[in-house]
Amino acid sequence: MSRKSSSLFAVILMVSLFGFWSCTGGSSSGDGVGDTTFLESGVKFIYLNKGTGLKVDTGSHVVSHINLIVNTDTIWSTYAADQSQFDFYAKRTSLIAGFDEVVMYAKKGDRLLAIIPPELGYGAEGSGVVPPNATLHFDLDFLKVEEPKLFLSDVLFDKLQTEDVEATLAEYERVKSDTANYNVFMGEWYSLHRRVMEEGAFNNVVSLWEHKLNEGPDLRGSYHMAQAYDSLGKVNDAINTLEGGIKALADTTGSGFVVRYLNRLKAR
Repeated sequence: MSRKSSSLFAVILMVSLFGFWSCTGGSSSGDGVGDTTFLESGVKFIYLNKGTGLKVDTGSHVVSHINLIVNTDTIWSTYAADQSQFDFYAKRTSLIAGFDEVVMYAKKGDRLLAIIPPELGYGAEGSGVVPPNATLHFDLDFLKVEEPKLFLSDVLFDKLQTEDVEATLAEYERVKSDTANYNVFMGEWYSLHRRVMEEGAFNNVVSLWEHKLNEGPDLRGSYHMAQAYDSLGKVNDAINTLEGGIKALADTTGSGFVVRYLNRLKAR
């Protein structure tokens, strides 16, 4: 076991003892360094360090370091030599329920150890390197917390529900430069695509991507636009979209999924 894992295991053991003490009549909460907080859900956590920065709110962009520990083994970590980080949007990024709950108690500069029971983690199925019915220990260091912003996909999807695609694109043009108040990164377009596709509004999907891709090439965007054409039965348009998307790339690394889809379309 590594030195870091050993020291964290000592903290895990301490929290576990706090949990036992609580069950036998001890104090059940605290908010200082070294105090253990017990949530009604079954999650418990202890502050290893208390920061003084902005508190996490729903939709906050959070940049963190994470160790994920199962039993005494660190099975995933961003505390690496290359200083990799994990960023997410609180209660927005699709994460496990226990994680979503505990981060709402943190602020910038906090470091906490959270213990999440299996039913609020990966459950009886497990996931990847996480075994079934595993209790998860997250060592979380909150490096950066930003004020919540409006999400472009929400704004545009709501506009599309109440008006039409032309009004939706006009709204996009109005807000796309307002990065102080809106999350306008490319991932929002992928989210919008998924939601409109689920409604079966394939013509709207084509119009949205046609507008967005005029700003510059994006291979995944071309792939999604081709999906909409394919759903409309316009296979030749789907093929042309994919071929154009590949041709516009200076570097085709990572384009295998597009090429495979293109070949399937051509084989019909």
